[in-house]
Amino acid sequence: MLLLAFNLRPHERVKALAERLLDEGARVDLLVLSDKNWDDLADRPNLHILALRGAEKRHPVMRVERILVTRAPEKVLNGLGRLTGDGAAGRPVRSLQRRQERLSKAFHRRVFMKTYQNFRPLVLSRIFDKRLPGLGLDHVDMIVASDALSVTLGWKLARRFPNAVATTSLDPPPVSEAAARR
Repeated sequence: MLLLAFNLRPHERVKALAERLLDEGARVDLLVLSDKNWDDLADRPNLHILALRGAEKRHPVMRVERILVTRAPEKVLNGLGRLTGDGAAGRPVRSLQRRQERLSKAFHRRVFMKTYQNFRPLVLSRIFDKRLPGLGLDHVDMIVASDALSVTLGWKLARRFPNAVATTSLDPPPVSEAAARR
């Protein structure tokens, strides 16, 4: 059983589904962006949590944006600030640094993230796809994509495991019924 939950704060229904599946005796592989909100279920024996833990921030798209929009201008202005010193000559540089910081944050929020949210599900599915062989998935009975970000990966996995029940419903059939369909 694969449960895909990419929201940073999982909905209570997603947690309830995971608990129900574990109570039914299913082995649940939970794919999440961060495992810190899953502490109450982490000690369950049949639960395996695979978390990205910042891999999205290390993705080339995010790194290039951070370098071009924040780091490079920051380094140039810091070097200029060292040349001008702390006195009156450095005041315009400090003002430029504050403006650059505001502009880079505004660009990140208003331009980059609005664009990135359109292809973020694809980026996340590719990142997880590279990590899935480590789970040792030879067969899957059910795939539940619990949010909009996880649907792309759910679709890819449904194609890889054609006999699995794939759904976005948080009220899927019992595990025994899904296993009987195989």
